[in-house]
Amino acid sequence: MKRNAFFQLVHRADGIYLKSYPAVDGGLPLKSDDIVTYLNKKQYDEIDLSLVKQFIDASAQMQNALVKIIEGTRLPENEYALFTTDPDGYMARLRLYPPSNDGKRLTLEDLLSLASQSGIQYGIIEKNAEMALKGRLYCTDILLARAQMPVQGRNARIEYNFDANKTNTPEMSEDGSVDFHKLDMIERVKEGQLLATLTPAVQGTEGKSVFGRPLKPAKVKNLVLKHGKHAHLSEDQLEMYSDVSGNVTLVNDTVFVSNVYEVPADVGPSTGDIDYDGSVEIKGNVLSGYTVKASGDITVNGAVEGAVLNAGGKIVLKRGIQGMGKGIMQADGDIISNFIESSRITSGGKVISDAIMHSDVIAHDSILVHGKRGLIAGGKARSEIQIETKTAGSAMGTQTELEVGYDPAIIDNYHLIEKNISSLSEEKEKIEQNIQILKKRLQTKGKLSEDKMKILKQNSIKMKEIDEKIEKYTLEYEQLEQELEKMSGGGKIVVDGTAYPGVKLTISNVVTYIHTETQHSAFVREGADIRIRSI
Repeated sequence: MKRNAFFQLVHRADGIYLKSYPAVDGGLPLKSDDIVTYLNKKQYDEIDLSLVKQFIDASAQMQNALVKIIEGTRLPENEYALFTTDPDGYMARLRLYPPSNDGKRLTLEDLLSLASQSGIQYGIIEKNAEMALKGRLYCTDILLARAQMPVQGRNARIEYNFDANKTNTPEMSEDGSVDFHKLDMIERVKEGQLLATLTPAVQGTEGKSVFGRPLKPAKVKNLVLKHGKHAHLSEDQLEMYSDVSGNVTLVNDTVFVSNVYEVPADVGPSTGDIDYDGSVEIKGNVLSGYTVKASGDITVNGAVEGAVLNAGGKIVLKRGIQGMGKGIMQADGDIISNFIESSRITSGGKVISDAIMHSDVIAHDSILVHGKRGLIAGGKARSEIQIETKTAGSAMGTQTELEVGYDPAIIDNYHLIEKNISSLSEEKEKIEQNIQILKKRLQTKGKLSEDKMKILKQNSIKMKEIDEKIEKYTLEYEQLEQELEKMSGGGKIVVDGTAYPGVKLTISNVVTYIHTETQHSAFVREGADIRIRSI
């Protein structure tokens, strides 16, 4: 039987000795830490540690080494039990030490009583304790108690019975042009259709630590079915049904069902602005100066001028937008438009178009400019993931910026905070100069007028406020820097055709410029450089 080496205190007339017993069948050798721990527990504080080392060395050379460690005598030591537990109380271990030559052995009842006094109240494995005592398994860790572990529960789950991620890519004709007249971007539903099913969370059950304290299972995530108008839940709240035939959109875990508000002609003087809880389909145009807002999708069969479109779902323009510098489109989903000119575009998904000219375009996902023209010229296009286009810039050297790799919203906030810190620092410097002038005048004349003293106090208060703002902004700035660092290195720009001089490329925080016409290339970041790869 495998057994660790152990030691015993031997009391003799001339002093107290350490005696060694060898390991059996591959057991572990004696360790000085084990001996020192035991002696400290027994309050042998005067021990010379060099004698312990001498004993360890001797025990390695002979089977029953004997080394005196203290002069004089003490009362015999009984068999000793040392208990250790982990902080959570998942298990408790027993380590036995032998009695001295005149000491007494522990009974099972003694051992269990000592364990209880040490706080070990639950999950005792008595057969292990008996084995340790009967087998005299000294200087060996024995599992004495084991916790009852909690049974983990299960998170709630929702299954949507419709396409919550409807394909957003329009059909492409054989000649390579994109047919924006053949778009089926709305997820349609029928009255009474099952929309979603909730599988409720299953709560876990408590366990118990070796200390007798409850062990809590991990918290489970509870969910509820959420919906807007034109939908209802079953009596048990586990199923959702549509009340109307129309279209369905999932926005921020809430299901919106609408029977689509149709505008038969233009959005203009005859309609006024439109704000609709659902999807909107406009048969005509959207004229300059008007706003269309929808919690679902916006579809425009005609053209959009210098108008504002805001959608909780996606925006589809079958012709396009000529924004005249005033056009704005913002959507939580994709934005699909035949062409985009002189407009500001922000998409929570993709931007898909045949041509983007002199516009500021932001996409959380990709910017895809294919089709017959496949052109991005002028302005700035920014995507977190990738930009694909046939042509970037123009032969006239039109200044064009393509940027990928960072979430545009985060980078904008980053630069705004950077600007705020700079402005506050300049303001602080001016106030510091004013304070110094007033303090110098106070030192020279010995006093200041009541108005000047008031200004000095106000400036001091203002300085404190500015310092607090700078500290707040600096913390936010550092957090955004860390976030941007994690994101750095990703993103890709693909130009199927020609990238012209005048195009600025940014991937993460690395910038390069196109100086000569570049054909059929993909631009990726490698380390601190942007590399060109043929496609």
